[in-house]
Amino acid sequence: MTAEEAQSELFRIVNDYKSLKEPKYRHADLNNLQRDYQLLMEMKGREKDNPIYSNIVNAISQTIRKMTPKEQSTWMNVTERGINKAIPPVIRRKNQPVEFPFQWVDDKSGETCFINNGYWGARNYMVMDVVGYCLLLKEGKDLLPENPAPIFTDLNSISLRESHSLQDADAPVTQTNDQTITSIKNTRYWIRFDDKEFRKHSGLEMDSGSIRDLLLETSRVEFKLVFPVRMMDGKQAKEKIYNMNCFSRLFEFGYIDREVRSDGVVQNREYYISFTTLLGELFSHNLLSHSYDWLDISFYKLPFNAQVFYRRFLVHNDCSPIQLKIETITERLNLQDKNITNLTGTIEKNILNPLLEQKLIDAYEVKENGLYGRKYIIKRTRNSKKKGKLSQSDGCTGEDVGSVKDGSGVCKKRMQGL
Repeated sequence: MTAEEAQSELFRIVNDYKSLKEPKYRHADLNNLQRDYQLLMEMKGREKDNPIYSNIVNAISQTIRKMTPKEQSTWMNVTERGINKAIPPVIRRKNQPVEFPFQWVDDKSGETCFINNGYWGARNYMVMDVVGYCLLLKEGKDLLPENPAPIFTDLNSISLRESHSLQDADAPVTQTNDQTITSIKNTRYWIRFDDKEFRKHSGLEMDSGSIRDLLLETSRVEFKLVFPVRMMDGKQAKEKIYNMNCFSRLFEFGYIDREVRSDGVVQNREYYISFTTLLGELFSHNLLSHSYDWLDISFYKLPFNAQVFYRRFLVHNDCSPIQLKIETITERLNLQDKNITNLTGTIEKNILNPLLEQKLIDAYEVKENGLYGRKYIIKRTRNSKKKGKLSQSDGCTGEDVGSVKDGSGVCKKRMQGL
């Protein structure tokens, strides 16, 4: 390539790139960008000191990186639908104290719901994904159960469970840790895992103390909810609503220090969790009734608001496009910023754009000054409920997970026991 040809190609590439609509990674042709980038590399020796050349190389390389499909994580978790639908985030914000019990009105039933005794955010939802998946593997004897195994037969059976034993099951634990673990192992629905398994399921490098504190924090939060429950109606499964009458936690919790350094730092703990509370049994019932979706563990590295948005609006919803008013997003994500500019910035930069980059949505549009004010129109074709992917080293890959009528994945290969 002559100097004259290089200059001509450089200016063509710059002009072509500038002509792309913003954001460029959504409108560019990846093959064309890669071809132009290769041409730029061929002229590197001649143009390396040219600032125009340096700028366009940097810009195109970043856009290519955004457009190139990321390698999917090798592990996926199930995520129970009821919690994603029923529980809003309640997070600690500077200079914005939360009054407990925090309350809101369920938009479908009109009933008042409550969260008490602690905050609830993206990491707490993640905990429930991890422990829920562990429960399914234990109940299926190292397989995801292929056939539904509901705990409750109808809403009356839930009401009977609540009225007979809720207070005893949800009473504060006064036992020693050893007694708590013994009690947990004597219950019907319980699981055991350690720090290493938690890190595998979450994809996060958390130390043992942080994992213990997160599990403890999650176990202490109390809820009084209008909770969606999957019930069999003849031969078909339908979602019905149960209005809880009393506060309940999601699980009981105990642990054993398994590996301790000479300086007293715990490097590995073993955790015991029991789903003996009313809400814990409703959670278990839905999982065992195949009321769950799939999340790749890369999901947990998204901004927290993006994670919660996806749980609240999208993971269990296959409709496209989805139209959401800014007021609806604000309410269901419990966003507190009153400044409309900051609020829209949060929604677009910290929620929708990260979801775009991880290809959890395909596109979104902003509609201004409509009948109900500003709204977002979200388009997506991905159906996360129809497939799941498990680590080959643990016995399952995405090809081993078959979709069934209710949209849940069923693992066909044996997995390593927990």
